[in-house]
Amino acid sequence: MTVTQTEIEIGRRLFEEGWAGDTPETPLQFMTEDIVMRDVVGHPEAMHGHQGVVDFWGGSAGILRVPPEEIYVGDNGIALSWMAYIEITDDSEGPENRGRWRCGEGMSRLEFRDGKVCLEVDYWHGPQGICDDWVSHFNARKAMSSLARGAISGK
Repeated sequence: MTVTQTEIEIGRRLFEEGWAGDTPETPLQFMTEDIVMRDVVGHPEAMHGHQGVVDFWGGSAGILRVPPEEIYVGDNGIALSWMAYIEITDDSEGPENRGRWRCGEGMSRLEFRDGKVCLEVDYWHGPQGICDDWVSHFNARKAMSSLARGAISGK
C-alpha cells in the first residue's frame, strides 16, 4: 500500500483543523466511521467509532491545538510529530495561568482507508510546560533545527 499525497494532506488537516475545531465533531470529517484510536500511555483502551472519539475528546473542543512539526511517510501510513496546546480555562493550574496554554510534544501513527484516517495511535505522556501564546511557542520551535528540537522537552 502506498500512501498518497491526498492522505498525507488529510492527516495534516486532522491535526491542524480537526483537533483545533470548535465542536467535538470537527475531527470526525477526517475519520472513517469505524475509526480506532488510542493513546498508548494515557488511554491504553482503544476508542472505537465516531462516538468513542467524541466521548473521550469532546471536552477539548475549542481549547486544543495540535499542529504537526514533522510528517514521516511509511508504506502503511504516516507518522506525525506534533505539539499539543491545551488552553487553561480555570484556576486548576493557579489563577495566574488562566488563559495560558499547557504544552507538550507527542507523535501519532495514522493509517488510511477510503481517503480517511481509520487508525490513530498517539504517543503522548502529558503536558511538559505552560506557555503564554501557543502560536509564538510553536513558531519558536519551528525555527529550531530538528536536532535542537529533539534535544529538549516540549517546554
